[in-house]
Amino acid sequence: MYEWRKAYRDKEELMLERGFPEVSPHEFYRDLFPEGSLQSAEHDGKGNVIATQIRPSGKGRTKQWVVDDSLNMLDKVIGDEFGLIPPITFYGKTHTKQNAHELYAVAIDIDYVGKQQLKNLLKQFGNGVQLRPTYLVSSGKGVHAYYFLKEPVQLYHNLEDTLAELKEAFIRRLWNDTSSIRPDSPDITGIYQGFRCVGSQSKLGADYPVKAYKMSDNRYTLEDIKDSIPNCKVDLSVLTEKPKKEKSKPGMDRGQHKGYDTSK
Repeated sequence: MYEWRKAYRDKEELMLERGFPEVSPHEFYRDLFPEGSLQSAEHDGKGNVIATQIRPSGKGRTKQWVVDDSLNMLDKVIGDEFGLIPPITFYGKTHTKQNAHELYAVAIDIDYVGKQQLKNLLKQFGNGVQLRPTYLVSSGKGVHAYYFLKEPVQLYHNLEDTLAELKEAFIRRLWNDTSSIRPDSPDITGIYQGFRCVGSQSKLGADYPVKAYKMSDNRYTLEDIKDSIPNCKVDLSVLTEKPKKEKSKPGMDRGQHKGYDTSK
């Protein structure tokens, strides 16, 4: 733990030395979800962010908070021991794939990133070997690379497999023997995955918060991401297909379906 806490400070210093400014949690999430993209106080029918407070068994109840366009409820998880926010908007009050509305960024988790591994990533982002993210988030032992999208992607049910396949290929591209101390153990997270909230605590403790650093003003399409992955065979033609309507069971609405794991 001591070594990782030292690495956290070393990486923090490196990001500032390289000229990548730290941004506040509210600045980060406002950039991710621009003003007007979330539901207003007048309930205009847009989606919301769902922030989750995870509590281990026997240590309180896990809670989910609805964050509307004011972003006021972000303060429920900023500074929290284990707060999660996915780069997705939802209808309803719970983080479930059935409630998922729009994807605003593709976020990639790379774990076991020391100072040298971060240097390698920054060099690859700079010379074009790897696609430069919009933000790089220091999550404790690792980093989260956020690739903001030019336009949010509607999360229709027929896109799930394609998006998961593209994200897995992107994870395997970014998580390798130059970016991680454990290159053979990539964490393949789904498209609905929540990530530790910027401003919340990392696994290293309260004095080591999750921090966001602005890497670029770039926003991407899914085609841009695919093009950055050599020999990627993911077929994105489904993005232009209209989804088939599913029959709902009597008495069941979107909020009554089983949700995805948000524990990571």
